[in-house]
Parts: sequence; structure tokens; C-alpha cells
Amino acid sequence: MFLENDIKNGFVPFPQDRAEYYQASGYWENENHIQLLDRIRKQYGNQLAICQDDKSLSYDELYHYAASYGSYLHQQGIKAEDFVVIQSPNVVEFFVVLFGLYYIGARPVFCLNGHGAYEIENIAINSRAVGYIKINQENQPTTDAMDISFGFTMPNLNLWFRQTIKSSSSIDQAFSCINDKTMLVPKYEASPHSVAFLQLSGGTTGLPKLIPRTHADYLYSVKKSVEVTDLSASTKQLIVLPVMHNFTMSSPGFLGAFYSGASVFLSTDSSPKNCFSLIEKHGITQVSLVPSLINLWINSPQLEQADLKTLEVIQVGGAKLLPELAEAIDQKLGAKLQQVYGMAEGLVNFTRLDDHSNTVLFTQGKALSKDDEILIVDEEGSPLPNESAGFILTRGPYTINGYYNSPLVNSRSFNKEGFYITGDIGYLDSNNNIVVTGREKEQINRAGEKITPSEIENLILSHAQVKDVSVVGVKDSLLGERTKASIILKEPTSQLSLRDVRVFLMQKKIAEYKLPDEIELVDDFTYTQVGKVNKGLSTNKARG
Repeated sequence: MFLENDIKNGFVPFPQDRAEYYQASGYWENENHIQLLDRIRKQYGNQLAICQDDKSLSYDELYHYAASYGSYLHQQGIKAEDFVVIQSPNVVEFFVVLFGLYYIGARPVFCLNGHGAYEIENIAINSRAVGYIKINQENQPTTDAMDISFGFTMPNLNLWFRQTIKSSSSIDQAFSCINDKTMLVPKYEASPHSVAFLQLSGGTTGLPKLIPRTHADYLYSVKKSVEVTDLSASTKQLIVLPVMHNFTMSSPGFLGAFYSGASVFLSTDSSPKNCFSLIEKHGITQVSLVPSLINLWINSPQLEQADLKTLEVIQVGGAKLLPELAEAIDQKLGAKLQQVYGMAEGLVNFTRLDDHSNTVLFTQGKALSKDDEILIVDEEGSPLPNESAGFILTRGPYTINGYYNSPLVNSRSFNKEGFYITGDIGYLDSNNNIVVTGREKEQINRAGEKITPSEIENLILSHAQVKDVSVVGVKDSLLGERTKASIILKEPTSQLSLRDVRVFLMQKKIAEYKLPDEIELVDDFTYTQVGKVNKGLSTNKARG
């Protein structure tokens, strides 16, 4: 079922018994990514597929450009099963490159637009990529793919094909490499059980691990996401988060939109002012955001003047959504909230559109598939009952069985039964909704007492003066770690002391050991490239 080449090069396949069961259950369909686009364009050919500023492509046009660009890559020597690193902002050209690679059976390796040569080099080595395609945004400082300084002394680096594509107001101009000499080649029929692409793990520190997803397992999760988010051909989706992030791709993401024949609109600027303008201009009905962006939207001075009446649903994931922010989505934005808890490694949970408000506010919903297995275990690995918090483990029809080419990491990240050890802490409630309370590595160990930062953040955020907060552990020679809260105030010129915060929290009757040992008033946080507060860095922007 799985390609021998993939397994030889570092793909860990599903065990045979589980693979046969998922196949027999109808989860894995006989379709790859380019076949999906081909099927949808035959049904919705003239429908708008993708739009950015004044550029747009119908489904027919997207398929045509992808076939032509893929044929160009084939003439340059890119073959089926080759890995090619892509780096791109949120622009239309990305979709042509992506499906161009799929057209000839090549596999994209998704890198965030902010990655530098150091990250690209390591990702290229670990994936054994042969190509690197850099898309530069129009009117932005550019980096030529040929000029990036790689360490060519490393024997495994073989990026013999490198190309820079300049995003332009004209698609034809951006892809001037396609000309009369570009002969269209037949579409490559990749096995649905072959590796479709490599994605990056979403850790906040260190070099990312490579996540291999097959066409069949990934498109199954896309299909199920479409079902629980009610996407249809009339949906107008706004993409704000980085276009190559897993959340943006599949939960429901642009692939969910394409699966439904919907229209996708790209925002190259995540500011509330720009996003509100796009919602008004295009009648946007659905968007996916991370909590930090929701907080910006809700507190934006432009919100009172914005007309967001067409916005129906907002999916929020990528980090813990505090209940106060969750409640404000309906009150201030007038849209229905779906909480999303998932990971690029596989498992995805959604609150459902018809869930009770308490479920939507206080849980992250249920898993997509009835055969998503979720275990909550204690420190010894013993299963815990519902309502008991512990470490979250999972396996299922679209969760990987190992990182690509990483046997040592896999020995620590998967248990002997094949469950992925997520590193998250949480519990299942009485209705099997998952509630994520924190991260194992984010827990603060203060004099032997364990503190979950999100719990303290939730409480501090309810203070009338506080706009946002990030709680971290700071090394301490006596306590091991002390608790520090970095706080953004609603009124930048106001003041809030450590004593004020501690008194406020004591009124909440929390344990004394959970009280912050220090606070810092800041103007902003440092974020990772997918919009999470980067707790691995101490470069918050302190108030002047």
C-alpha cells in the first residue's frame, strides 16, 4: 500500500492492521491533491477560486496555470517523488506553485515565509530536497533564491534547482518562465497512499521536525473538517494566517474551501483595518484566526466603524482561547465561534456549530473521526478517567506514526502502542469534548508546585485594566522557577503594580503558590510565525 521508496527514506507507515481497517472503513479515498483540484474544476470551473488584491483565478484558470508551471518544472528536471522546498507570503502565485508540484507528482516542503537560510538549509538536508522555490511579495524587499548562503560543504544538501518568483499584478508576468516552449506533460497519478508533502512541527524553539502526510490521510481530515464547518460553494473564506500553516491549509483551510468549490480571499496584512476592509469588500463569511489576532480584532478602534454583518463563522485555534475572548466573539464581532484544537501531526477537534454555548466557550470540541483515539494518561502512562487532567496521547486514521527521517525523535514522541505523545495537558469531559489546559513543557515548577500558565493568564485577563497577558517561568536559584506575568494594559499610560495583581488574584481565592512573583508592563509580545506568543523568547517590547 505504501511506497517502498518513502519507507526507505524515512516515512513511518501505518501498521498493516490499522491501514487495512481505515481503508475498509472508507476513510482513505482513491484521490490525490491534483485529482481533487481537477474534480472540483470540472464542477466549478468558472467559479472564483482564489483572489488577492486585484488578482484572481477561477478553478479552471488555477488548474491551467498549475499544469503549465508543473510542465515547466518537469522540463527543468524535477521528477515525481522529488521534494521541493517552498517559501511564500500569502499571494496567488503560491497556489500555482503548489498545484504545479502536485501536477507532476513532486512533493512540497512547506517553510514559513520568515525562515532564514539557517532553517532552510537544515530543512533541505533533512528532507533531501532537490529544489527551492522562493516567492517574493510585490513591493517588498526581496531575497533571491540563488543568493541565499547555504553551506555546500554539507554532503546531503542537493538544491540543484532554485528559483525566485516575483509576485506581480499579472500572473503571466510572475510566471514568465512559462512560454511557447513549455510542452504540457500528462498529469502524474500519484498513489493516494504516498507522501504528499512535508510540513513543519509547530514548536516555539529549536529547529522544526518534518511531518509527512499522505494524500489519503490528509484529504480525509479535510473532508471531515468541511462537514463540521458547513463549507459550501457559496462560502467566502478569508485567509489571514500564514498560507503554509497546517491550520490555514486544512482546518478547514483553503483545501476545505477548494473541496467545497468555495472562494478564497488572501490578506497579505493581518492588521484589523485591512482585514475588516476585505470582509466588507468581498462579503467574507468565514475566517480562521489565532487568539492573539482575535484579541487585536476585538480591541481594534476600527471595529465600531466596520461592517462585518456577512461574517458567519470564526474558527479559532493554534493556542489556548481564554473564555473571556471566546464570549466576546459573538458579542463584538457578531459571528459564531468554533474552537479548534489540532496539530500538524494529525488529530483535529472542533466544537460543533450546534453545540451548547458552554461547550463552545469552555472546550475545544470533539475529534473529527469516530476512530480518532484519544488517551489521557498520568506520569506513569496509565489511562485516566474522564474529567481527570493528564497528558494527551492520540492515534487515528490521519495522525502520523513518526516524523520523517527522525528515528531518535520518534522513540521519544510515540509510545509502543503507536500513540503520538502530543506534549499537551488536558482532559475529556463527560461528553468526550476535549479541554486543553496547557503544555507539559510550559508548566512552571515553582518549588515543586506545578503551575499551568494558561490558568493564571485566564484569571489576570479578567482584570478590567488588562488587554492581554503572557505568563512564563523564570529561572530562580531558590525556587527553581518563579512566575512572571508580562501584561499589556488597555490604556497604555495607566499603571498596574505587582501588589495590585496579587490582591486581585487573591480575591479569586487561588492557591498562594500560583500568585506571580513579578510582573512587567509591555507594549506588545514577541510572536512565533504562526501567531502564538513565543514564550521561548524574552524579547517582549517593554514600555518606554
